[in-house]
Amino acid sequence: MKNNMAAKICLAWGLLASGLPLPLHAENVAKDALDAEVEIRQELIQVALARQDADLIIRGATVLNAFTAAWMPDQDIVIHGKRIAWVGPAKQWTGTAQKVVDASGLWAVPGFGESHQHIESSYLTPEYEAALVIPGGNTWTVEGSHELSNVVGMKNVEFWVTAEDAGSPLKIFPAIGSATPPTVYEKAGGYYGYAQMRTFLEEDLRVVALGEVMDWPAVSNPDAEGNERIWGMMKATWEQRAVIEGHGAGLTSLNDINAFAAAGLSSDHEVRGAQEGIEKLQRGVFLEIRADTARLFFPMLLKAGIKDWSNVSITTDDRDVAATLALGAMDYNVRNAIN
Repeated sequence: MKNNMAAKICLAWGLLASGLPLPLHAENVAKDALDAEVEIRQELIQVALARQDADLIIRGATVLNAFTAAWMPDQDIVIHGKRIAWVGPAKQWTGTAQKVVDASGLWAVPGFGESHQHIESSYLTPEYEAALVIPGGNTWTVEGSHELSNVVGMKNVEFWVTAEDAGSPLKIFPAIGSATPPTVYEKAGGYYGYAQMRTFLEEDLRVVALGEVMDWPAVSNPDAEGNERIWGMMKATWEQRAVIEGHGAGLTSLNDINAFAAAGLSSDHEVRGAQEGIEKLQRGVFLEIRADTARLFFPMLLKAGIKDWSNVSITTDDRDVAATLALGAMDYNVRNAIN
């Protein structure tokens, strides 16, 4: 029960957002999703007001309030369907539920998520990845697919979301691989430029980002052969109000860090040194810290007196299934960060 608590308490769900007009079929999908959202929230109101029965009460847990960074003891969590309808002191909700689970002595936290991961590195398909990581508290993943993208081309997003559409509980938010192809000298099963990136963003609202832009020479040098392609993808991403992930390996000087931020590359999972990380954090770069770096970086953040950690995450990046079975998933990352 303890292993599954995070998954039971909170399922991550994507906010629907879009910029320019969508194709007709995408508009229909978005409309259906919004209609369902309205209906769900109207039901949640009635449950919260104790006018409608709930499905489940998780009783007496110590709840982490992620909004106020405080532990709240002896709380009830009232669940309707897949959503939380009510949270508060135990036995104060006056409605009835089909099932009550005693969680006294347990700690309840929102579902964790991977801000940057390559499920493709696990060698598992999405439904088996779900079975592997959800018991460890990981309920959603931003999938930075760039190996698969060079094989399946425009079927990239379809591969990542089909399992969820069929009922897999792990929510996957594709970040389209910028390295498709990895260099101007390569040709494979995929080519992504402005038109392809825009299509991905228009056709499925779960696509949230342009995945780690790692060809810094192409970004920073107007004369580089890959410059037009990568800036086309970046332009399409901004047009659809999505995020551009960065890959700042080796960019450690102040000039490079400022140029990285100025380019609009919003994140970095390649921080190696503590001072490099602090310099990037101070310039607005969202840090995705892997386990090996956390051991060095987190003590330095504490020493530097950093109070707001909202632009710092822990993430896996690449880990095969054997390593995850041996170490754990997000639960391992959390334990490592705490240590």
